[in-house]
Amino acid sequence: MTSMLFLALVLTISTQWVSADDTAAAVPAEDFQRTVILLQKEVGYGDFVFLRGGINHDQREGCTEDAETSACAIPIRANIVGTNNTEYNAWSTNDTKLDWYGAESNQPGTDAGVAADGTPMVWTTNDVNYTATVSSDGYGYTPLNAFGEHYWMADLDIDCSKTEEGWFELKGKFKSEWESDISQDETCQGNADLGAPGYTSGNHFAKCGYLNAFVFNSNACHIDSLPE
Repeated sequence: MTSMLFLALVLTISTQWVSADDTAAAVPAEDFQRTVILLQKEVGYGDFVFLRGGINHDQREGCTEDAETSACAIPIRANIVGTNNTEYNAWSTNDTKLDWYGAESNQPGTDAGVAADGTPMVWTTNDVNYTATVSSDGYGYTPLNAFGEHYWMADLDIDCSKTEEGWFELKGKFKSEWESDISQDETCQGNADLGAPGYTSGNHFAKCGYLNAFVFNSNACHIDSLPE
């Protein structure tokens, strides 16, 4: 009788340990990789474009309307920091998720009281003679833009482990204007031969760890490897 009780206890402990290991294995390790998003949209002077995105609610369970709890929100870290762009600096503070829901709970507005409306982007050009640069001024020329004028950029470290096999979705937002639903080209231009995402939606699809370029309300896409 004592032997049977001992064996049952050993089996119970072993089962608990296996369950703990299985649970740990089911949670992927963080995998932050630099990812650049360029979105072409010409707007008026003093206007801004914001980025919304993550994973579609129809694709993944556990999604809420709160970036802190939603399984469809993806952790991010901003790479454009310490520039002279005071609006961008304010909006990017405590912006920790790429999500569909607007300003996060601790994401501040500007000194003028203008609230963030997602992940902020900076205006860029490919004109090497432009007087301002993204690296110092938080807008203007950047060598990452090989496409033209009015490309709004988000330069982020994104947790690729929270994507769908490296793919995530996005839309631009300008004032109250969301991008329309699109049907992204099955094959993107660029030097990265990545195939297509494993599902479809009305959003742009970007690849984590790459440079992704889009045009507002357009099906076109361009994905390049990032320079070393």
